[in-house]
Amino acid sequence: MPPLSIDPRFQEFGFAVHVGALDFDVAVRPSPPGLVTSIEDGAEMRLQELLGEAAASDPVIANVRAAFKACGKDPSRYRPSSESLTRRVIAGKPLYQVNNVVDSGNLVSLMTGIPIGIYDTSKIEGGMQMTIGAKGDTYEGIGRGAINLEGLPVLKDDSGPFGTPFSDSARTAVTEDTTHIVMVLFGLNIDIAHVEAAAEIGDTLITRFCAPD
Repeated sequence: MPPLSIDPRFQEFGFAVHVGALDFDVAVRPSPPGLVTSIEDGAEMRLQELLGEAAASDPVIANVRAAFKACGKDPSRYRPSSESLTRRVIAGKPLYQVNNVVDSGNLVSLMTGIPIGIYDTSKIEGGMQMTIGAKGDTYEGIGRGAINLEGLPVLKDDSGPFGTPFSDSARTAVTEDTTHIVMVLFGLNIDIAHVEAAAEIGDTLITRFCAPD
């Protein structure tokens, strides 16, 4: 797994940064029925937890939103990915089905409120740094076109930004040819115990549903 460092500038914002990173060998394929059922069950559990309240009322999502704002990004225009997933479920829409790896990450994010990024490690150049997007920073988001990264928490490698807790880049996206991934848990303003619990869920899902034959 590429080494991960955290920009010391985050200390200026007064919130904890607990970024988890797990690496796995995977076989990318359509989500099996067991994973699809787990996603449906997870969506139902989330609805019961929120009891009709908005996604942003979830304390974990609220804390990530506060971190976005502290870094310089309006969280109502650039929502944490976990909030977007939760809003989709509240609206009665199913989660997008992409593949077993991406769908597993989305389920972790939905269940825990923590934004999750999953990246093809063969497309990451050098080490990874968690930092803050600078003026002019941009990348092609997956299904979103160009994304203005200024003021967003971002992951960068030697080639520039490739991931955020808002939306990930097409450059390091998981495809059917991916064989090794790193799952990043963006624990921004989140207790480390909650990040560790989310990592355990992620490990269970990837190991069960995405391991190579």
